Amino acid sequence: MAMDFYRLQVRDFSRVSKRHTVDSKYWKKLSFPTVIKEYGAVNHVDICLTSPHDIVATSSSRVQIYSSSTHQVIKSFSRFKGGVFSGSFRRDGKLIITGEANGHVQLFDVHSRCLLREFQEHSNAVHVAKFLVDGLHAVSGSDDTSVRCWDISTGYNVAVFKEHQDYVRCCVSSQNSRDVFITGCYDHRIKVWDMRCQSSTLTMDHGSPVECVQIFPSGGICLSAGSNMIKVWDLLGGGRLLTGFSNHQKTITSISLDGEHRHLFSGSLDRHVKIYDIQDYTVVHSMEYPSPILSLGVSPDNTHIVAGMSNGFLSVKYRLNQDVKGQVTTNRKLTAGTYPFFLHGKSSRSQEGGVVLSAPRKTKMLEYDKLLKKFDYSKALDSVLRKPSGGHASLLSSLLQELIRRKGLRTALSGRDEEGLVPLLRFLIRYINNPHFTVVLTDVADTVLDIYAPVVGQSERVDQLLMKLRNKLEVEINFHQKGFELLGTLDTLFATAHSSGGIR
Repeated sequence: MAMDFYRLQVRDFSRVSKRHTVDSKYWKKLSFPTVIKEYGAVNHVDICLTSPHDIVATSSSRVQIYSSSTHQVIKSFSRFKGGVFSGSFRRDGKLIITGEANGHVQLFDVHSRCLLREFQEHSNAVHVAKFLVDGLHAVSGSDDTSVRCWDISTGYNVAVFKEHQDYVRCCVSSQNSRDVFITGCYDHRIKVWDMRCQSSTLTMDHGSPVECVQIFPSGGICLSAGSNMIKVWDLLGGGRLLTGFSNHQKTITSISLDGEHRHLFSGSLDRHVKIYDIQDYTVVHSMEYPSPILSLGVSPDNTHIVAGMSNGFLSVKYRLNQDVKGQVTTNRKLTAGTYPFFLHGKSSRSQEGGVVLSAPRKTKMLEYDKLLKKFDYSKALDSVLRKPSGGHASLLSSLLQELIRRKGLRTALSGRDEEGLVPLLRFLIRYINNPHFTVVLTDVADTVLDIYAPVVGQSERVDQLLMKLRNKLEVEINFHQKGFELLGTLDTLFATAHSSGGIR
C-alpha cells in the first residue's frame, strides 16, 4: 500500500503588527504628492489661514505663492538682492513679510506685488519675520542677535530687544494677545516677550540650538524643537518643562500644529515627517521623503501637508472629496476590463441557505517537494539554494529542519564542490544569529564542519566564508556574555537596594 506524501510545511513566523488607529488611517489617505521644483533649498513654507488657504514657499532669492487647488504659481516675488527667508502671510492673506540676507525686512501687497515697506535696522541676515496677531505689527529676528518690532502703518521700529546671545532663527506670536510673542535662538534660549515691557518676561533653556517654536491657541503652552528633541513648556506655570520626547534621528527643523490643534507635526533632516497625538505625544503616523526636510506647513482644514526639502523640491500632499474625518467620498465607476472590475464582488458573502459551488483544485507540486518525494535530498537543497539571495529564509530553514528529521542532512551536504558549498555558507553567515533559525542552523554548521574539516585550505573562497562564520559567532558569543554580566550587575544592585529599603 502506497503511503501518502506530505508536502514541506514552511514555517511562518509572526510579524509585529502595526498599530492601525483612526488617526493613522486618516492621515494615510492623503493622495500622492505633487512635487514642484523650486530655485533652491526651500527654507520656509507658510499656508494662509483664510480660504482658499494658498501656499507661500521661500527658496534662494524668490518667494512664490501657489494655489491650493491647482498647485500652480499664481504670484512670484523676485525683487531681492540676495537670499530671502521666512516668507509669511498675514492672517487675512493680503500681505506678505520676508527677511533678507542683507538685513532688510520687506512687506509686500499680495494682490499687486508692490513693496509697501522696507525696514533696514538690522545689521545682519534676517531669518525670521512674522506678523503679530493684530496684523498691524510685525516682529523680526536677525543673526545680529536682536529682535525688533515694527509698526506697519508708520514704518517705525517700536521696540528693540537684545537679550539673545546668538542667531535668532524662529518666532511665533500669541493668538490671544497682540503684544506677546516668543522667539527661539541658537543660544539654546526660548524667550517670551511683551511689547509693553523693555525685557523678556520669561526664559526657558531648551538645551540645544532652537530651530522652531509653536504656541497653542490658549497661550498657556508652547513647544520648542532643537536637535532631535521636542519640549513642551507651561508658560502659565512660569516656564515649567512639562515633557520632552524624541522620535527623530537627526535635527528637527520644523514643527506645526494641525487646524484642530489635536496633532503636532515635526519635520527633520532624517527625511521623515512624524504626526503626534497631543494628548500623550505618541506617534500616530509617519511619512518618509526623498530629501531632508527644512520646512513644514499644515493647512487649517487639514487638507494639505506641505514640506520644503533641501534638494529644492516642494512636496504638497492633499486630500480630495473630504466629508468628515476618516471618510473620503469616491465616485468611481467600475469599467469593464479593469482590475477593480475584475475583483468586484470578491468579498461578498452568500445568503443564508444558498448553495456555494466549488470545484476541488489540484495544486501543482513544487520542485523541492518532488525531489523530497524521490529522497533526492541533495538536489532538493540545491533547488532552494538556486533561488535569489539563497531562497526564502523560512523556506530554506524549514527544508533543513525536514532533512534533519529524516536523518538526511549529512546526505544532502556531502559531496559538494565549491559552487555548491558557497551559497549554503553565505546563508549560514547571514541568518545563524537570527533567533528564529539559530537552533537549526547551528546543527547545520556543525555538520558542515564535520564533513569538510579535512579539506579546509583547498579553496580560498570557502576558507574566507568559514572565517566570516567564525567571526560572526564570536561576536554573538561576546554579546551574550556581556548581556549576562549586565544582568548579574543589575541583580546585585536590585538586591542591595531591596535590602537597604530603597525599593518597596
